[in-house]
Amino acid sequence: MSEIRGNSLSNPGGRYANNYISTEELIAGFPSRKREEKSSKCLVYTLAIFVLMLLIWLILAFVTSRLADPEIELKSARLMQNTNTYSNISATSSFNVTMLLHITLTNPNYVSFRYGKSTVGMVYENSSESVGASKLKAGILEAKETKDIKLTVHARFAQKNALVKVNLSDMLKLRSYAKLSGSLHMLKVLRKTTTVEMSCTINLNFTSSSNQYFQC
Repeated sequence: MSEIRGNSLSNPGGRYANNYISTEELIAGFPSRKREEKSSKCLVYTLAIFVLMLLIWLILAFVTSRLADPEIELKSARLMQNTNTYSNISATSSFNVTMLLHITLTNPNYVSFRYGKSTVGMVYENSSESVGASKLKAGILEAKETKDIKLTVHARFAQKNALVKVNLSDMLKLRSYAKLSGSLHMLKVLRKTTTVEMSCTINLNFTSSSNQYFQC
């Protein structure tokens, strides 16, 4: 085994006896080129994975921002026939009626929409005084799904003569409203929170137990 005299190399700790260093020990004292290459490759792979994940996240965020809001729409509203018809109720009496509402929920996206429970309410057109409400259960709208929902609203109205003074007929103008909050889920990773609202004016005909006109 060859040896190199250590006159030109300092050995302050007295590690090597008689100031002689073997060739193997001298080589071991320098960094390994393979070790440096391996460390560089690990760094490159780490950066590549980070850039790839960032790119995927940006793409998903962009797609999420382009998602459209779901829609809630009133399709029809009508009065159910009651035992005591409107014409038989005295002018000073309050009265109760039952209304049937047909509502549709539409999800125009290719991802699911999860929404919480809500309330569909009825108020007088020009005031915030409530006359009735119905609960809307929480649920899920799958991609491109339209769901038909039928609700029953039990409404209580004020004195008949007060309504006649306002409407001058057997017609009553009401406003139906609803607010639905939920989130659009994409790949169970990203989600977009959104709230959709419905506000419709309804003209109810107490004589024919139907809606004469409604607009949303």
